[in-house]
Amino acid sequence: MVSQQQSSGLKMFVQSKWFTNFILFCVFLNAIVIGLQTYPSINSAYESLFEKFDLIFLGIFTLEVILKVIAHQSKYFKDGWNLFDFIVVAASIAFMQSQFVSVLRILRVLRILKTISSIHSLRRIITSLFMAVPTIGSISLLMIIVFYIYGVVGSTFFAELSPVYFGDLSASLITLFQIATFDDWANIYRPIAENSPLSLVYFVTFIFIAVFVMLNLVVGEIVNNAANIPSEVEEDIADIEKNVHDIKEDTSEIQQLRDEVRELKYLLLEERNERNERKYKTVN
Repeated sequence: MVSQQQSSGLKMFVQSKWFTNFILFCVFLNAIVIGLQTYPSINSAYESLFEKFDLIFLGIFTLEVILKVIAHQSKYFKDGWNLFDFIVVAASIAFMQSQFVSVLRILRVLRILKTISSIHSLRRIITSLFMAVPTIGSISLLMIIVFYIYGVVGSTFFAELSPVYFGDLSASLITLFQIATFDDWANIYRPIAENSPLSLVYFVTFIFIAVFVMLNLVVGEIVNNAANIPSEVEEDIADIEKNVHDIKEDTSEIQQLRDEVRELKYLLLEERNERNERKYKTVN
């Protein structure tokens, strides 16, 4: 069992800046090694060295998980990023001698995501993205409706002018997606505009709604969620307040134990006095 003092010291160690920077350094080195392994000539020449590096990195990440589990105990698994790190490391160990080489490579690549769990600013961005998912889903549904309406209108009015791009609904939807990404959309528009001046309204309104309005809605929602997430300083303050609260709880428990010991001493003292009095009366 790890004492409370040892647990607090270990927690300060795993949360220290130099320990976090060391893990980040290992993550970046691991990413470089993984990238070099994608080159067949380099991988064949240094395959054994790369395998040794992989074992070293896996050992470091495993030790990191063990230390954090000991320091935080059950609270470690309440953090989603800690749980992700644990699953990736545990799966890497489980598939280390496995025949599923592709799965092992995927797990190696996933280790790079440890960068997010180690840098507060990246965690804040990812958290804001996840918080925006419900709203982005509603915006996506609205965007599908807009695409469908413009797809039907496009295939109705421009099927004869441009059968390749607007011959049917599916072709129109693919064309609209291409226009929304600004991929050579002018060459789609100009031949149609020569025969249909009203096509200008169609293309301009679609680009305005699908690109500018929808994109700004998504960006605005993400920024709004990011603003509502506590900053790194606020998180540090919250951690400090939590630690102070834990210390106060420990102090109150110690004080309670002292009071109980004091009461026990008082009872023992009274019992001893009573025994001495009985003994004195017996002698007299």
